Amino acid sequence: MPYYQYFQRENITPFIDLNGKGGKPPVYKNDFTIDEDGVPVCPSGHRMRRDGVEVAKGRMKFRCPKISRKNGRISCTCETPCSDAKYGRTVHLVMKDNPRLFNNPPRSSKEWKLEYNARTSAERSNKREKLDFKLEDGRHRSTKMWYCRLYHILMLQHLDARDLPLEPTLKKVILQTA
Repeated sequence: MPYYQYFQRENITPFIDLNGKGGKPPVYKNDFTIDEDGVPVCPSGHRMRRDGVEVAKGRMKFRCPKISRKNGRISCTCETPCSDAKYGRTVHLVMKDNPRLFNNPPRSSKEWKLEYNARTSAERSNKREKLDFKLEDGRHRSTKMWYCRLYHILMLQHLDARDLPLEPTLKKVILQTA
């Protein structure tokens, strides 16, 4: 996983989807399974609750979701507890073990969703440039001509984006004058 080592060296946070085409959920250390968001699932089938990140040790902490704190007392409300510990079962996921599977921020967080939406927006823009405007199909002899074509494509994209919000106002103007 040289990509992730590079990301870690350069302090880049990767936002990469998990490939769910394999069929079975990933297993971590033959102890518990991981769901599609990279969150451990306890043997009872409950998603564990995130309990913070230990940056110095490079790991995330998850705890039993059935642990409740009432009146300063900790109690487990699970019918079949996974652990005899008072705090319930805790799991520490070392991010170096599988950086694609365990990342910070976790896939189930709002921060992940906001960043992921921005990323898919950029990918849609790249798709529009490459496939719809056929940027790579041009036979250019110089990089100057390639950049000239790219600038034209970007101007067209800008005009497309500018026209989108104007349609409802144009309809309003036409309906008002009619």
